[in-house]
Amino acid sequence: MKNFIRIFVLIGFSLISTAFTLNNTLDRPIENTISQSEYCEGWEEGYCEGYKDIKGEFSICPITPLCPMPEIFKDSWKDGYHRSFLAGRKKAMKE
Repeated sequence: MKNFIRIFVLIGFSLISTAFTLNNTLDRPIENTISQSEYCEGWEEGYCEGYKDIKGEFSICPITPLCPMPEIFKDSWKDGYHRSFLAGRKKAMKE
């Protein structure tokens, strides 16, 4: 019976100390570690421009899809812009 009480006390102490540890980590601000590459910045701008190329200058751009993985050796801003420009045009032609 004494061993059962000791185990119960140890488990309780562990749970309480864990609760205080988790509370301290939640007080810290969460940092955004995702950085947007140049390719994805070009992707964001090119998609809307490609859409407007077909629909007109004053049309409302659709939501830009997520930036895909760049092709091998094509990871510059210009490559992302060009690829998404074509995707934006394709989207506009389907509508």
